[in-house]
Amino acid sequence: MGQFSVGDTAVERVSVITSRDYMVGYIKLNEVESEGEPIPITGDEIFDALKEKAIIFGVKEETIEQLVEKPIFGTEIEVAQGKEPIYGKDGYVNFHVKKDSEYEPNYDKEGTIDYKSLDYFQLVEEGHLLCEIVHETDGEDGINIFGAPVKARRGRPAISPKGRNTELNEDGTKLFAAVSGVVKFKKDVIEIGDVLQIRSDVDQTTGNIDFPGDVLISGDVTYGFSVKSAGNVSVKGMVEGARIETIGDIHISKGINGAGGEKVKAGGNLRSGYIENADIYVEGDIITDYIIDSNVFCKGNIELSGRNELVIGGSVKLYGNLIAKNIGNENERPTRVEILGADKGDAEPIKIKEKEYAVLKENADKILDILKQHSRFGGFSDDELDPQKLAVLKQQYQLITRRIEDLKAEIKQLRSEIKREYIGSVICKRKLYQGVKIYFGGDLFYFSLDNLERCRIFCQEGEIIQGGL
Repeated sequence: MGQFSVGDTAVERVSVITSRDYMVGYIKLNEVESEGEPIPITGDEIFDALKEKAIIFGVKEETIEQLVEKPIFGTEIEVAQGKEPIYGKDGYVNFHVKKDSEYEPNYDKEGTIDYKSLDYFQLVEEGHLLCEIVHETDGEDGINIFGAPVKARRGRPAISPKGRNTELNEDGTKLFAAVSGVVKFKKDVIEIGDVLQIRSDVDQTTGNIDFPGDVLISGDVTYGFSVKSAGNVSVKGMVEGARIETIGDIHISKGINGAGGEKVKAGGNLRSGYIENADIYVEGDIITDYIIDSNVFCKGNIELSGRNELVIGGSVKLYGNLIAKNIGNENERPTRVEILGADKGDAEPIKIKEKEYAVLKENADKILDILKQHSRFGGFSDDELDPQKLAVLKQQYQLITRRIEDLKAEIKQLRSEIKREYIGSVICKRKLYQGVKIYFGGDLFYFSLDNLERCRIFCQEGEIIQGGL
């Protein structure tokens, strides 16, 4: 570097600029002439200018040397770079058990669900490793161009997966099952649910089952018996003329024969080999091979999956999609399918007015009873009310009845503004036979052909549409 000195002109010739976060320093060289010739820039001038601004870290000496040899005027040139902090890594969890969303049923060689080998629940023994928790790290501090530390952010800790009936090791890196049971997830928290295992049929030897956890039955649930659970129920055999009621899911490997009129009711999903002559209520989805002569209500979707994939006879009501190969049969067995709709609109104002209507109606009835007891109103001999009180009651009754009539009109108007929407559909992958009646609410889908093939029936803007697959 040259030793050329210009006294107090160094600051004027070298402007120093810093970034807002003080991680980058720039200089801008300003050309100064003497007797028509540019005065050379020296390295000392630049270093002095940086030192005057307290820039002491990350100075790029090689860049400054190049600027001295070949100065660039009027342009901001980066000459100092701080050390960026390295943020800590977030903690995370490596699960050794499957989440509900990762569950996949078993399929046979033909690509259909193998109900007999389907194991719906994940059973673990006490001490089973459920997951490993990788803790967050501290990170590494940085330095800005003034030599001051730049604090690194520590990584975010993993959300604790510890739930009921689980325990962590001493350093909190591994989670184990504290009891034997079934794995349950609540978001990313693992619980081990209590399990009642019946290693036989549910019959006269066991009696009816009422259990607050999950129930696993190795055999059948026989005629006239019931199983009630606050969790899930898995039956390796079949359910015949028996009642099953759960808050969670139901899995029946072989199938349901509902002879006897008992209901199968699931607060979650139902998987069954088949459904025949049964009364079914399901809050979630249904997956089964076939449904015959049954009364089915489903708030989700119904997927027929297996060798037959058919619906024949009975009544099926659902909010979602019904997916089957065949619906009905060549003998035109009466089969009813109803896609249920949901009201689209704000029903709260209707509820408020209906509540007001009920209160006013009750008050009006009470006043009417009093008035009827008075001889001048209802023809009775009792004459205890004085004329002034009687007049006030009559006036109240008239005002209330007028308000009741107004409320009737307002409620009717509000109801007319709420539209019913049908998001479900009927998807038939092979044949839809005559004898099948498909309703969207009260509207019936008509088709004149002997049967339809590969079709989708749905409702759009109040019109029932037949589409292809």
